[in-house]
Amino acid sequence: MYVGVGIVADEVVPIKDFQVLVEGENKPLLEADLQVSMDKDVNDPDLCEYVVRVDWIKTLPKHEAIWEKGMFANQNSACKLRNQFTI
Repeated sequence: MYVGVGIVADEVVPIKDFQVLVEGENKPLLEADLQVSMDKDVNDPDLCEYVVRVDWIKTLPKHEAIWEKGMFANQNSACKLRNQFTI
């Protein structure tokens, strides 16, 4: 199901190096008030989470997610769409 479409704005980085703007101040993502824990193996480049910045064009609430039979599907949270039906 699709809940958003956006453009990747920066190269992927290890989660410990990713900065976000919180109340007008840049801070590490891992210091932000997250709903999930993503700090496992932060010092291991082979096992840590990696994050990519996205400029969102459109997003939807989960209950309004879009899906039709034949759409491109991938378990990754970010990928380049090439499937014309999905586009």
